[in-house]
Amino acid sequence: MKIRLGQTVAGTIAASLLMAGSASAAELDYNYGELRYIETELDAGPFDVDGDGFEIGGSMELAQSVHIFGNFQTLDFGSGIDASAFEIGGGYAMPLNNGADLVARLSYIDGEIDTPAGDADDSGFGFSAGARNMFTPQIEGRAFVNYVDLDESGDEVSFEIAGDWFVNEQVALGASLELGDDVTSWTLGARWYFGAMSR
Repeated sequence: MKIRLGQTVAGTIAASLLMAGSASAAELDYNYGELRYIETELDAGPFDVDGDGFEIGGSMELAQSVHIFGNFQTLDFGSGIDASAFEIGGGYAMPLNNGADLVARLSYIDGEIDTPAGDADDSGFGFSAGARNMFTPQIEGRAFVNYVDLDESGDEVSFEIAGDWFVNEQVALGASLELGDDVTSWTLGARWYFGAMSR
């Protein structure tokens, strides 16, 4: 796997997130459900293809520092071309200080593309590593490097940065940007936290 600029940027921002931790920050929660609107640009060789859609997902803590997660994503690229993907996996969070974690995740991914000419399936695994940090009890920042390796489509490394603003103890509104060699995506959405929190 080649070293790319995104990985260097991710490391720098992750370090900045962790150093910016505040003693008054709330604890991070891994029990949530979320819904997001997605806008995606796919660089398909000599031309670009744009699509949009939605993602529904969630996470649940099984034990201290260990959680499982999953999501389902569907995208419409127009001209009768649709794509969907399902991901499920587990993660480990290592607390560094009050309101700051290093996080690693491993997942199985299964996707399908429907076109007027026929359908195509693909599957593989994903790995993510990065950091979550509560800057204040109302603001969370995240930075991750994501690696995906699919049987037919090959591998992709991307850099993701995201942030959430907590409306109250259970609901947060947020946005994310993910930059890869072939895919650029941004999302807007909301998370509902059902774990015990203290803000």
